[in-house]
Amino acid sequence: MDNAQISQYFEDSLKGRQVKAAVFTTYTFDPQFFELDVIPLLLPENSSFSIDERVKQFQVREALREAELPIDVFYDHDIFRISGESSPGMEYGCHGVSEGNRAFHAKLGFLLVANGAGQADSLLISAGSNNLTRAGWWDNVECQHWEEVGQVGGDGDFLHHLKQDFEYLQGKSIVQSEGNALAKIQGFLKTCVADPEAKPVHYFGLSHPPRFIDFLSGKIERFDEPAELEIISPFFADDAKNRLHETFKHLGVGSVRLLLPRDDSGEALCNLDYLTNVDSAENIAWANWLNSEAEPLGVGKEPHRELHAKVFNFIGRETAYIFVGSVNFTHKALYENVEAGFLVPTDPKPLLETISDDLPEVSQRRLEPAPGNPEQESQGQMPRISLAFDWLDRTLSGCVGSDSPVEIDLIGPDGEENPVIQGWRLSKTFSHFEGDTQDLERSLGNGSLILVRGRIFDSDALIAPHRVLLQQTHWSHKPQPELATLSPQQILAIYAGMSPDRRQLLLTDARVKRLFELGERGETSLTDEAQLENVFFSEYAELFHAFRMLRRDLTDEKTSPEKQDYYLTGTGVDSLPTLIARAEAVVSSQEVDDEPLHPVSAYLLLLSAKEIYQAEELVSRPHVREQSQRVDKLLRQIRETKLIKLSDERETDRDRFFEWFEHQFLEQYRVTEAEVNG
Repeated sequence: MDNAQISQYFEDSLKGRQVKAAVFTTYTFDPQFFELDVIPLLLPENSSFSIDERVKQFQVREALREAELPIDVFYDHDIFRISGESSPGMEYGCHGVSEGNRAFHAKLGFLLVANGAGQADSLLISAGSNNLTRAGWWDNVECQHWEEVGQVGGDGDFLHHLKQDFEYLQGKSIVQSEGNALAKIQGFLKTCVADPEAKPVHYFGLSHPPRFIDFLSGKIERFDEPAELEIISPFFADDAKNRLHETFKHLGVGSVRLLLPRDDSGEALCNLDYLTNVDSAENIAWANWLNSEAEPLGVGKEPHRELHAKVFNFIGRETAYIFVGSVNFTHKALYENVEAGFLVPTDPKPLLETISDDLPEVSQRRLEPAPGNPEQESQGQMPRISLAFDWLDRTLSGCVGSDSPVEIDLIGPDGEENPVIQGWRLSKTFSHFEGDTQDLERSLGNGSLILVRGRIFDSDALIAPHRVLLQQTHWSHKPQPELATLSPQQILAIYAGMSPDRRQLLLTDARVKRLFELGERGETSLTDEAQLENVFFSEYAELFHAFRMLRRDLTDEKTSPEKQDYYLTGTGVDSLPTLIARAEAVVSSQEVDDEPLHPVSAYLLLLSAKEIYQAEELVSRPHVREQSQRVDKLLRQIRETKLIKLSDERETDRDRFFEWFEHQFLEQYRVTEAEVNG
């Protein structure tokens, strides 16, 4: 441990390698911090982001979608519904885990990384004390250990436990798919070949029996001579007169040094009874950091860093082990909670020294309850309710984590008098809501935290109103017009082959412009480089080129279905339906902020879109038929109105002219496409 932040260790472990899938477990979860400060570390190194959080979130969301990087986060469901303050602003898996009266307290990271051309992938595994929060990654004194597993040469026992952990997490997933991060890493683990001669990795994971002490007993041979144990923990047992330190006697531990955590004034962060009980007990004593450890940790310096690390340092005469992970020095952590960490053989080296002076005063600051403490539970019936909404199919799904079915209402921003979903019956099996979801869709524009109330069928007991984090999927189809708007010229320039960096700059500038329009400028500024000259339609050939390039990209066998759906039917700032809406504005004579399309340009744009929707490789994608019908309707409206003026000779047979022109246009376009591809 030193004063480096967890984020620095994270980057050092990646070593610039591409992340192909990421899974995290955490006790407390801050989605906003995760999106602004952790996800960027997972994206390609050339990604650059604004310091303005509103712009940065938009940039990260676009970069994450472009990278097609699957991420899954598992957090303690019960603590989040009490303390969760933000909800996701982009697409990744969020899965609340409830283990009854046990805390889901493990802090793990699993990163599937590419090692370069011709080399097999690797899996990076981290275990530590750090939650997915700003304090956990930036502010606190934390601890973390990393291991790396390749496709060959790994420890068989370690690989076995990793596979079991992913089966455990798969069972806790709210939404499951073949392309999610869990599935990708599980696929990698299936290809791994163990080496009987590999160095053993002592991993305490999610799938182990809950008793931490049993794990230690299976890994540490009893010390021949009484060993010392140093414990670093910010939380302690509830019973001030407990004898929890004697738990380690059977391992050959003769004495325990327990680090005394302090506040920024140097006062003790524990209750007075516990402080005095440890001070008077045998074979255990309060301790401070050794100076050699305190200096690199920044102990006693400004700014003050809260202790949150959890370390068990076993020191024998010739052998030593150090456990780094999530386990606090509490009964819940040692015997009940879902915890994780690594036990690492090391050289005998003390980290602490016994306090020989008088003990400090007890801090007057209110102490947080230890994870798993019943005091953290809110009063009232609150079964675990899992909800998900798929924007692609406009489908609401849900289940309850109990044998008794429930009937629930979902409360939107208008309050309890006007629930957005009413009288929805849920069982233990995931099921779809059959009613209208329009009110819910509008509510989800404010975030994913939904207030739930209801009753339990078997007992008719009321479910206390509480918040649930609803899992949203297919964000590419979620309407968010307030984010940014591009002109038709800018969208077509992207289709024509604009570089990813240039596209990012263009989208960023559009987002900043939108903030200006909303009167929320802040410290943002427009970028002159992002402007495009408004001459794109000086030659219609440029329009045709843009659509030709878009079709080539979307029909390429390497293009993912997610990217196809984004452009074909999504609601993104440069999706095809967004561009079609600009042509629709011409037909309906709507006012637009920038220079409107000429009717001829709108007509040719719609014809080009129709050709893409009719492509054999794309016609079966979800909702393409609806978009194609929309385009046909707009083309018919243009033909039937006088938006496009024809010569007197052609005006007399207007319908026949358009029929001939469209037939020739589409046939000629196909020939041109064949020549380009040939």
